[in-house]
Amino acid sequence: MIRHTGYTQLLFGLFQVLLITVLAPVTLQADEIRVVFPDQPQRGAVLRTFYLGNIEYINTQELADIFSAGAYVNDDVDKQVIYFREGEIKITAFSSFVVIGDQAYQMPAPSYFDGQNYFVPARSLFTILGLTVLKGSRYDEARRAFIGPPSLTKYNIHSASVGTKQNGTLIRVKTSKQFDGANIERYITDGGWLVVVVPGGIVDSVALAHSTMGGIIREAVGHQLAQAAELRFKLTAKISPPEVYQVAQGAELHIAIRNPVRRPSGDRTKQMREQWYLDTIVLDPGHGGKDGGTVGRGGLKEKTVTLDVALRLGRLIKRNSNMRVVYTRDEDVFVPLFQRTKIANENDGKIFISIHVNSAESRSAHGFETWFLAPANTPEAIAIAQRENSAILLEESNHRYQEFSDEALILSTMAHSTWMRESEDLGAIIQSQLPKRLEATNRGIKQTGFIVLIGASMPKILVEIGFISNRMEEKKLGQNAYRQRIAEGLLGAIMTFKKKYEVALLKEQ
Repeated sequence: MIRHTGYTQLLFGLFQVLLITVLAPVTLQADEIRVVFPDQPQRGAVLRTFYLGNIEYINTQELADIFSAGAYVNDDVDKQVIYFREGEIKITAFSSFVVIGDQAYQMPAPSYFDGQNYFVPARSLFTILGLTVLKGSRYDEARRAFIGPPSLTKYNIHSASVGTKQNGTLIRVKTSKQFDGANIERYITDGGWLVVVVPGGIVDSVALAHSTMGGIIREAVGHQLAQAAELRFKLTAKISPPEVYQVAQGAELHIAIRNPVRRPSGDRTKQMREQWYLDTIVLDPGHGGKDGGTVGRGGLKEKTVTLDVALRLGRLIKRNSNMRVVYTRDEDVFVPLFQRTKIANENDGKIFISIHVNSAESRSAHGFETWFLAPANTPEAIAIAQRENSAILLEESNHRYQEFSDEALILSTMAHSTWMRESEDLGAIIQSQLPKRLEATNRGIKQTGFIVLIGASMPKILVEIGFISNRMEEKKLGQNAYRQRIAEGLLGAIMTFKKKYEVALLKEQ
């Protein structure tokens, strides 16, 4: 795989590939395509290109940057996802297909990946974008210009500015609508982004991205959601969740970040106790990406439900405690099973919760249940472990699971699990908390051998929040209000477990 940087090195590297593979002679030539915005004549940009034969290629990350679109790269499977306002586009290294939603579009030549950047045929991608996520955009051959889509929406969230005050930082976001501050969500991601979600907001992502930042705010990015605007601010320091409020007449939205209060350092005993506090929760939304999990008769996918519940639970945890939340995935991407517990361990997780949706041959099966890692003791336990563990078949390489193929070794691993007792306790608490918010059958706490739980050095459980194979439960799992109640039930369980466990730790010190 080529790993050169810079366009000159890239061209040289691709030329070498062509020689080695004995392709027909081609001419490599660097060029550029202008990007024009009809509603913003003063704004322009340039996409650098290169040719392979008569095919002109562009860098997809440069394209995303010009349109202020988010981009995510999954290095495990060599894929890139670009998030435009009207949808996302998935690009796979060395594939001639790009995927938008559930539709695959073929290009005349495959994409290229140099180990860092993705490159695709320019003209065919422009055509695809004009029909999908950048509707109305087009390529003007005579002008060698990609003309962006006309603005069809009147924005109500515009640019932003940052002011550093004596007691903190104030982000002032220009608005042209009065928003209800009580409904605005805010949280801080593990990657150091302050996220503010404004219901009813329509963000001018270009204006926000070009705003001048300063102080502890490095950059600003806007994403348009279906019914809200998501504002992201990259932080250079750790902060507590800020206060957000709207000034009169809808002129500005103020985001006030207070300077942290410095606490005096305590004695060594206190420091030792604090390092054992349950301060980091790892949430694992089951399946994702090419692994959709189980699918209901109505078309609802397990991966969609699990991600939504995990994100809701994460927001509740951040809103109601000082615990840090780590997600094994926060987008619709495929994450190998081994990678999930690796993420948990590397982030010093104290609790690992894997969220799944159940399925059964019997359409009458319904209710929720929690599983902890231990030898399977029933045919049902063996069957459900086989179904969930089958995700390894979708991985590019599953050689790392060969050590788990021997049943005796799996049982040995589980039998010596340090956290089995605590995991069972956490599962029992979840099963006691969910009935307080859900009118569903409590199927109890059970044990089996889930690969996704093997290796996590912390209390870990897998919760099946309902049966998507049951028509009634599929309908409920598709409802936002029901998913919110599930998240609230899991929050109650986490807080109960945290209180019980920390009290026990303090007694042991």
